[in-house]
Amino acid sequence: MEHFNLQSQIDPRVLGTDLDGTLIPLPDSAENRRDLRLLTKKLADGERELVFATGRHFESVLDAIQMHALPQPDWMVCDVGSSIYQRTPEGFEPFGPYEEHLRSLVGGIDRAAVEKALQPVEGLEIQGEESQGPFKISYFSVSERVEELEEQIGSICSGAGLPFTCMGSVDPFNGKGLLDLLPNQVSKAYALIWLSTHADFKPEELVYAGDSGNDYAALVAGFRSIAVANASDTLIEKIQEEMSEKGISERFYPAKGKATSGVLEGCHHFGLL
Repeated sequence: MEHFNLQSQIDPRVLGTDLDGTLIPLPDSAENRRDLRLLTKKLADGERELVFATGRHFESVLDAIQMHALPQPDWMVCDVGSSIYQRTPEGFEPFGPYEEHLRSLVGGIDRAAVEKALQPVEGLEIQGEESQGPFKISYFSVSERVEELEEQIGSICSGAGLPFTCMGSVDPFNGKGLLDLLPNQVSKAYALIWLSTHADFKPEELVYAGDSGNDYAALVAGFRSIAVANASDTLIEKIQEEMSEKGISERFYPAKGKATSGVLEGCHHFGLL
């Protein structure tokens, strides 16, 4: 799914951002909390749109908004791209067209078939019910085996004809390995690009900020992108290499500030604020 004009000079007006480790202030960071208030005010004053793109499930995002006094987004991409919610006058509602789209991608194959195929894989621990979704199956592992298990699971799904892809990352706060199975091609990037064909913004207008492995696809998709300073050096180098190969290095900004402060810094760099 590709809808970018990478030569476009259109001004940015939409911030798409991960939450944990990115928009949400780091613990005990007064600078992050100050910059969150400033970012919230500038987004409102400039009539910019805001999209959350997170691995969290819907209820967890609502909790985070209240707990951290986050600005209200116009859209939420939850569950690592496997669900979208739209803000309405009555609150947030699942975006039905995206649910139908994902249903067509999986072709009637349900999560039970995928879980059964993965039973022989050692080192997987199913995550809690709150981390699962109709189109998302999530496991824990030890962090050292994430890449190995990601490859093994991908091979099993491919060999069994299951239309699912595995995405691995490491939780930056507890060091656990995270393995998410999503419909083929689906990621935060996929959901954001799909959303841009159904919402009132173009992909060229979106600036994306992230910090971890499940942000990688969105950070290199073609959006103007920001990696906050608490992202790993390995991730930043990987992004720089990919953007250089695509000839769009100028669309990537490695921020000097961590988390919220890096998001604010990157928004200024790209002229969103």
